[in-house]
Amino acid sequence: MNRRRRRAEIGFGQPVKLSWLDLTVQHLLEGQTHTEIRDALLDFLSDKLAVNSTAKSGVRHKAVNILLKMWVKVPESQAAFRNEGLILFKNLPEESHVVVHWGMAMAIYPFFAIVAEHVGRLLRLQKTVAMAQIQKRVQEKMGQREGVATATQKLIRCWIDWGILKDTGKRGIYAAMPQQTINGNQLTSWLLEGALIAAKEASAPLDTLVNYTPTLFPFKLSSSYFTPNERLETFNQGVSEVGITFVRYQDGKE
Repeated sequence: MNRRRRRAEIGFGQPVKLSWLDLTVQHLLEGQTHTEIRDALLDFLSDKLAVNSTAKSGVRHKAVNILLKMWVKVPESQAAFRNEGLILFKNLPEESHVVVHWGMAMAIYPFFAIVAEHVGRLLRLQKTVAMAQIQKRVQEKMGQREGVATATQKLIRCWIDWGILKDTGKRGIYAAMPQQTINGNQLTSWLLEGALIAAKEASAPLDTLVNYTPTLFPFKLSSSYFTPNERLETFNQGVSEVGITFVRYQDGKE
């Protein structure tokens, strides 16, 4: 059972561009159905992805499935989280859309969160990360098999396109781009909620979540911007420490 579960967890095994994610959300905000969005994305990618590949149809469908699962066909337990993400997307400038895409991806795709966790941990210890280091750590977590290493490599290339990481000029060595500072109350609370979902945790100390969550390595957050919402509330942990917890915890990931 665990082996089958691990194989299903990769999910995010095909690079997707930020512009494709933006287009997916725009279609969703226009009220289009799942089928309409799927068809529109397949048509849009017909001359952009795997144009000269014999497997072009399969590659496009994989990319579209990632886009749909991330924003359109989310688990019921994450629907409220997704809906608030849509509101944030509408109100954020285009250059900040990556923040909500990152929050959705780590909440929906366990593999995405696992890779982000290990990259974040490595970047705390050193200025650059090597693909081999990342692949080794992810394989230790998910099992030694070729699919994991290949998917990890594709995801890192995806993050370079997103402006999260950058090439250093040395093959297989990457550095982090400058962190994006998160100032808004709603966006801060939403991102922290995404981190809790990704970690499959019902609660966590606020300071720890803000300052020591490796999956949030692309962003600089402040606990002063956290505000409770209909899904999250605060609680006292010890004499002076504050924690945040789900009002009703649901582990909705498959």
